[in-house]
Amino acid sequence: MHRRLWFEPKVFDFNNAACQNLRSPYDDVTAMSRFKNMVGQWFFALLTSWTLPVAAAEDASLQISLEGGAFNAKFKFFDAADGCPSYNDIPGATNFLGGVRASDKGSSKKLPLNTPIHVFLFKPRDTPGISAAGGATEIRRRALQLTLSGDASLRYTEFNDHVPSWEASDNLRVAPADSCLAPEDSAPQPATLPTPDSAAKTETPDT
Repeated sequence: MHRRLWFEPKVFDFNNAACQNLRSPYDDVTAMSRFKNMVGQWFFALLTSWTLPVAAAEDASLQISLEGGAFNAKFKFFDAADGCPSYNDIPGATNFLGGVRASDKGSSKKLPLNTPIHVFLFKPRDTPGISAAGGATEIRRRALQLTLSGDASLRYTEFNDHVPSWEASDNLRVAPADSCLAPEDSAPQPATLPTPDSAAKTETPDT
C-alpha cells in the first residue's frame, strides 16, 4: 500500500517579514534614545548635586532696613574685594551688585560671603551735594563696608552729616567705607615740626 504524504503548503508573508525587518532598527533607535535620555538626566542630577551646595555656600542673605524709611531711596551695593569701587551703578558695571528699596520694613539681598562690600544709601535729591563734595570720595564717606560670614541683618538708625549709625546682627562686620583705602591714603600724615637746629639752618640770612 502506498502512503500518500500530505504537505501543508506554507505561504510566505513578505509584508510581515518586511515589517519585522523595519521594526527591528526602529526598536534599536528607540532604545538608544531612551538610554541617552537616562544618561542625560543622571548627569544633570549629578551636576546639580555638585554645584548647588557650592553656590549656596558662597552667598548669604542680608536683611537691610532704614528706621522710618525714606521716599524713593535705595541701598546700593558694590564689590570692594579689589579695593575701593568706582560706585558706577549702571547695569553691567564692574563691582555693582545691585540695589534694594530702603524701607522701615526692610529688604533682603543676596551677597557674597567673606567679601568686603560697600553699601550706600542713595537718595536722588542728594545728587547735587554729592557731586559738589567730590563724587566718589563723598559717596565713600557716606557708605559702609560690610563683610558677611553668614545670614545677617543691618539697620540704619540715624545720620550725622549723612554718615549713618547702625545696628548689626551676628555674622556681620561693619566698618567705615574708608577701610578700602591704602593705609597711606586713609591716615592723615603727621605734620613735621621743625627742630631748633633745622630752624636755624633755614633762617634767612641778613642782607
